Amino acid sequence: MPDIFTEVVGAWHRTSVRELPPSSAPAPVPPAAIERARAASYEGPGKLDARVYQLTSSAVALDVVQRWKPAPDTVFFYNGRFFVLIQWQTADRKALHEFVRALEKKFPARQ
Repeated sequence: MPDIFTEVVGAWHRTSVRELPPSSAPAPVPPAAIERARAASYEGPGKLDARVYQLTSSAVALDVVQRWKPAPDTVFFYNGRFFVLIQWQTADRKALHEFVRALEKKFPARQ
């Protein structure tokens, strides 16, 4: 898994990082398909929490993205076999956009 949760991401500073058990995954992420899951919290122009799930295949990640229900103050994306979920509270939109773009760039190019 790439180290996407660095100490500083743009205007955001990491306040915590932790491993997550597969059983804590929200639907529709299938716990049996999770190889590794990590979460981090950041503060800056607001507060946000980010999670990355390393799944068994890119097909599983695509399925998760297709079945994910959009929600307020939440953005998600996938790259290969990684599914990323970001949720925020009162975040500056421009800084949030820069955070998401910075995370997207930390994944290896899709083959």
